[in-house]
Amino acid sequence: MKGNSIMFWIFMAFAGLMAFAVTLGQISVWFALLKLALMVAVGVIVVMGIALIFRRPKQKES
Repeated sequence: MKGNSIMFWIFMAFAGLMAFAVTLGQISVWFALLKLALMVAVGVIVVMGIALIFRRPKQKES
């Protein structure tokens, strides 16, 4: 009976570690997605800034 109890607690410890690893993996995926979204947002801002810089002189001439 005692051997079964030890096996149960070893199983519970491994299950807890697996849940922790899955949580860390999910957090890692979220950080990767947020980094990608931030890079896309910065790219859009740069493109819009370049468009504003090139359009501004044309508006002053007309």
